[in-house]
Amino acid sequence: MFRFRNLSRDLNKITHRNLQTESGKSAEYFITTPIFYVNSSPHIGHLYSALLADAHCRFRRLCNPRERCLFSTGTDEHGLKIQQAASLAGITPEQLCDEVSSKFRTLFDTCGITYTDFIRTTESRHKTVVGKVWSKLLSDGHLYRDVYSSWYSVQDEAFLSNTQVEERDGVHYSLESGHKVEWASEENWCFRLSNQRENVCRWIQDANPIQPTQFVGQVKAWLEDDKFGDLSVSRPKTRLQWGISVPPSPDPGIGADDTIYVWLDALANYLTVAGYVPGDSNPCPWPPTVQVIGKDILKFHAIYWPSFLSALELPLPNRLLVHSHWMVDDVKMSKSLGNVLDPHDLIDKYTVDGTRYMLLREGVPHMDGNFSNERMVHYLNLELADTLGNLLNRSSSKGVNPDQVVPAWQTHFQNYATSLSTSLIEALEKLSDEVAHSYENFNFYQGIVHIMDVLRLTNHFVQEEKPWDLKKVDVDRLQFVLALTLESLRVCGILLSPITPSISSSLLSKLGLDSSDLTFQSTKVFPWTHGDLPSRPLSTQKTVLFKKIRE
Repeated sequence: MFRFRNLSRDLNKITHRNLQTESGKSAEYFITTPIFYVNSSPHIGHLYSALLADAHCRFRRLCNPRERCLFSTGTDEHGLKIQQAASLAGITPEQLCDEVSSKFRTLFDTCGITYTDFIRTTESRHKTVVGKVWSKLLSDGHLYRDVYSSWYSVQDEAFLSNTQVEERDGVHYSLESGHKVEWASEENWCFRLSNQRENVCRWIQDANPIQPTQFVGQVKAWLEDDKFGDLSVSRPKTRLQWGISVPPSPDPGIGADDTIYVWLDALANYLTVAGYVPGDSNPCPWPPTVQVIGKDILKFHAIYWPSFLSALELPLPNRLLVHSHWMVDDVKMSKSLGNVLDPHDLIDKYTVDGTRYMLLREGVPHMDGNFSNERMVHYLNLELADTLGNLLNRSSSKGVNPDQVVPAWQTHFQNYATSLSTSLIEALEKLSDEVAHSYENFNFYQGIVHIMDVLRLTNHFVQEEKPWDLKKVDVDRLQFVLALTLESLRVCGILLSPITPSISSSLLSKLGLDSSDLTFQSTKVFPWTHGDLPSRPLSTQKTVLFKKIRE
């Protein structure tokens, strides 16, 4: 049995060599989502993948406004499932792909997903790259013809070994997905996957690319499996017509009637986005900084993908962020149960930012999320409408803030300090680092909790100081209360912007800030440490950050 051991070859050859941009400068930040299969309409799991990448990308831009970011998403449009779904619908595969791909793109645009490239595997640029990938693998001896016999899952579009299959009532099923499988024997092109096992093991062991780490054990188990063998990477056109044809072989007639395996085709989308050209010394930004994937496609991204890249002599991804799935009221989403959630229904009811907030607040990478309408209404009303929205209303209303300004901080404000105001200032000074740590590790829920804790503390401070009374008896102390409260809103508004960009924009606009003020670094600059900051007028526009949901 293959075992992990101390593999000491130079890992830089595998992981850290950067291919370059056309300008000759290495890419600074490259994030990807999976490309989403177009055999059905998008659901909240798809949106969650895109939101994880988007929030991370927005945070990266917040920290490094001048950094060049490449953020790709898109749709996977080849394969037997597409062919069959189109046939059942009485339309062509092209029509099905156009229709469903546009649904994904419309959803992502509606939800403010700030991708820089939306790739479709039916595009000519992608077909060109896949052909070049195939030709290089073939010319370098990584592909060969063989008769491949094994269990085949149509829904997973994958061959499975005996150890990956179970029999129930005379029918065989995939242990991983639960889908039915059938025995298939056909002559295909095969990829020498077994030759890459040591390289992949070295990557897993030395680069520690898979996060959360709980998923590493499964990947190691796959690599250590005695049945670990080579991979079929083509299908006869008699079985699969809808895909990219195998390029002509140097030996005429050999494998000429094959279609390239859908996962080799699909995984190459990341190279297409990067502008891959074999042999070009400056072809693209590479490797990806982070690739966001669902746990159901872990094997393809943690075993097959790095193996293909290693064979192509390309660096392996720096990081795979693996997230779990979504349940609805503690029940797994399923078409048969009718509980698959349409994101558009949530957006119509809870707004775009409400939907973004709740999925990122409730979803955690290391375990399945549980969607509940009841919890969604509770948290949106409690945190966005009350904790955040009411705090802005209380501090910007003409009743307590007749001058409609963010008051300049005065040195003598320290005379008004209480244990609560001191705790609030200390919390604000620590907040950006706490949130940054959470966001960088895709634990957006933790970052949100940190922000809401500070906002609740701010509300407590306001309640204790009673500015509605201070306006009658101590106007100077009122200025202190307003200055600290509005400063808390400023910092929290900036840190929430990767999660709820529209709400944050409205909040910060109300506070009289412009885009140059909206950086991560500015969340570390406070009026009590930079006393030369002048007062700032509030916007005169009426602002409702989040309208309370009435059930």
